[in-house]
Amino acid sequence: MSYAAPDMSPARPPRRPVRGRAATVAAAVVALLVSVGLGVASALPTGTPSPVSCPSGQTLSTVTSPPTSASKAAAPVCVIAPPTPFPGPRVAAEHTVGGPKLAATGVIVDRPGSIPEPPDGSDASYVIADLDTGQVIAAKNPHAWLLPASTIKTLTSLVVMPVVPATTNLVATDDEVNADGTRVGMVSGATYTVDDLFHGLVLMSGNDTAYALADAYGGRDKTVAAMNAQAGRLGAWDTVAVDPSGLDAPGQRSSAYDLALLGRAVMQLPAYRKIAATKSYTFPGGTDRTGKTFPAFEIQNHNQLLQNYPGTIGVKNGYTTGARNTFIGAATRNGRTLLITQMGSTATPSWMRQAALLDWAFAYAGQLRPVGTLVAPGTAQPPELGGTPVPSTAVTPVPSATTKEPVPTATTTLAPVVAADDLGGNPGPWLLTSTATVARNPVTWLVVVVGSLLLILALRRWVRRIDPRP
Repeated sequence: MSYAAPDMSPARPPRRPVRGRAATVAAAVVALLVSVGLGVASALPTGTPSPVSCPSGQTLSTVTSPPTSASKAAAPVCVIAPPTPFPGPRVAAEHTVGGPKLAATGVIVDRPGSIPEPPDGSDASYVIADLDTGQVIAAKNPHAWLLPASTIKTLTSLVVMPVVPATTNLVATDDEVNADGTRVGMVSGATYTVDDLFHGLVLMSGNDTAYALADAYGGRDKTVAAMNAQAGRLGAWDTVAVDPSGLDAPGQRSSAYDLALLGRAVMQLPAYRKIAATKSYTFPGGTDRTGKTFPAFEIQNHNQLLQNYPGTIGVKNGYTTGARNTFIGAATRNGRTLLITQMGSTATPSWMRQAALLDWAFAYAGQLRPVGTLVAPGTAQPPELGGTPVPSTAVTPVPSATTKEPVPTATTTLAPVVAADDLGGNPGPWLLTSTATVARNPVTWLVVVVGSLLLILALRRWVRRIDPRP
């Protein structure tokens, strides 16, 4: 009987365990990629933007603007930080001009729970009041001392307009024509009426016209003294005028509350009220001292709210790099006229912030309870401010007097802002936040899929290299 020779060759390891281990590794890799993808997806924003860290000199604010779509919510952005108020004595609530509630800081409003807070914004202070009754319906830091910029020209107008007739003729001087900052374009040696000068003052915020009007009153020193006396008569005890043009000057200051008093008072002058509602004016040319003739030209009102918000009736805008945007405005809707003042605003364009506050105020004014009042002339000075010396130097650095007010055009911008939406992700570890930011791009997912396929193919080649049999 014959027997088959036994197979003495070394035993080959079973194929199944090797391929099983490779399959296990491949499955683990795929599972890892899927779990990372799910983690990234869960890290993506779900409507609530992540906290934003703003650069130095900027602050986080929700800028209110007309929505581009019904589902588009206002997003926090980094904007230039509002100026810091000047330090001053703390006035007791019972001595606060306008009422004790106005002694508070931050937003001041007395509203039912069903009414939203006033729109957030990047201003240092504001006041919203009824122009006719004087009731203050909302405020933010109303008595903070800040630079007023050209809104102080309302006080210049209150002093000069009732005294110097509009038909008075004045010859422009070199000193007036060469004023720092914004100028209308007076011609030295040319003759202008006071009415011309007031149109240049209110519409274009000309510093040359401000100095010409002060000279017509009797000189700048006399005008400034009269301005401070007038502020005291109105109860505007936060206000100290130093320059009739409003250019930043050591010791000059005002408050959103005081600007409301000035705005309410100046709008009682029919001549000013008419000019403040004028959108354009033909400013005369003239012949200079050398005989050169310059033609007349048209000037525009720099009050952007007047140009963009229906119902606006005045009153004065301002800007310097130290003060930022300052504003006194008034608008009428459905028989109600509201007065708004604003200081230290960094919003751009500034009129949209003012419009947002006015829209809110007009919508809810009938349901809001007053938080104070615009006082009548003759209100006594708070004892804490009595005898307070005017600072001999500015508390904060004063920018160059050549700062000009920006002409309101679509190209007027501040420093670039960083939208929170551009920073994606939720709070968490750096890796998760970073991957969440990247994964918002669909290309990222394509890279993940292609990478996974390449990895699987590489694993298959590795398995076949270990076990080449079919």
